[in-house]
Amino acid sequence: MAASLRFFGNSLRNNQPSLPLCLCVAHNSNAASVTRTKRMVYPRTYPTLLVYPDGSTITIRYKEPRKIIKLPLDISQLSDAEKRRVLANRKPKQKLETIEDFGDTFDVSEYSKYFKH
Repeated sequence: MAASLRFFGNSLRNNQPSLPLCLCVAHNSNAASVTRTKRMVYPRTYPTLLVYPDGSTITIRYKEPRKIIKLPLDISQLSDAEKRRVLANRKPKQKLETIEDFGDTFDVSEYSKYFKH
């Protein structure tokens, strides 16, 4: 027993791992399948594209299945010209009404000779 203690002590002092010490260290990812994640709730996340106000994008993990999330623009930091442009784009567009005039010049009396009486 004293010889084994000397063996462990010498290997630790020389920073050389000994065989029994290496067996308790996992060097691969198989340890993840042995134990479980210690959580009360296991959240499911979905890959989502996040768009910043400046137009740059990143991919994040989000709790709900969404394809894209666009962050709002901070109007207080814009110049006056940019504020007017953004607010004008947010107003609802007016639909143009087109009135079609076909110039109805149809006269029934011209074609009455083709009708059977």
